[in-house]
Amino acid sequence: MKQKTVRRVHHRHTAVRTRRTQTDGTYLVMVRGWMFIVMFAIMLGVGAIVGNFVNQQLNAAPQVAGVQTQR
Repeated sequence: MKQKTVRRVHHRHTAVRTRRTQTDGTYLVMVRGWMFIVMFAIMLGVGAIVGNFVNQQLNAAPQVAGVQTQR
C-alpha cells in the first residue's frame, strides 16, 4: 500500500509589505514636493538672469563696426 505524502503550503504575510509601501509612498511624495520647489526656484533664477542680460543688451548704445552712433 502506498504511503500518503504531506503537502505544506507556506503563505507570506502581506501586512508587513503594506506598511512598508505606505511609508515609502509618504517619503516619495515629500521628495517630489521638494523637487518641485527647487526646480521652481531654479527656473525663477534663470529667468531673472536672462531677463537682466536681455535688458542690458536692449539698453546698450548701438555700435556699427566699432563706432558708436547717436541714439
